Amino acid sequence: MADEVHLHPKLERELTAMEGRVNAPSIAAGRARKIIKAMIEGQTSQASGLFRARSDARVKNSWKYDLGAGYRLICIRTKQIIYIMHLGDHESCDAWLNNNSKKQPQNSEVKMTAFTIRDTAKSFDSQTVRSPDQEPAFDDQDLPSIPQEYLRKVFCGLAG
Repeated sequence: MADEVHLHPKLERELTAMEGRVNAPSIAAGRARKIIKAMIEGQTSQASGLFRARSDARVKNSWKYDLGAGYRLICIRTKQIIYIMHLGDHESCDAWLNNNSKKQPQNSEVKMTAFTIRDTAKSFDSQTVRSPDQEPAFDDQDLPSIPQEYLRKVFCGLAG
């Protein structure tokens, strides 16, 4: 799990410019902000509902997030840090990847905005453990039984 998220300084300018435009660029910028927010909050981007990413071989450990309508968000992930490097249309992202091919652009001397990832996982609280004399919040017997034919359809790959 990464500890920090670093935003390239050009990224905020790109986001602001895209939000000022109409339709697809504005929507893509909103989706990028959701992904960035999810990363900073320690959630996976699946939690934001926008994980459509693919690894790209041109830059080691890079991921392209598909924001729709030809827009992409490029990130680089190391063990401790997620670097959010570029946002733009397909052509600009392709050019960025080609220009940084076989390099480590995250190691440049550019000062990036850093965020510490918030740990959203609740720690174990011994006070929340139910004591043996307490009744459960619900009773399993109140749940209707599921017919075997449905279970066999749903779990057909598991049944041998």
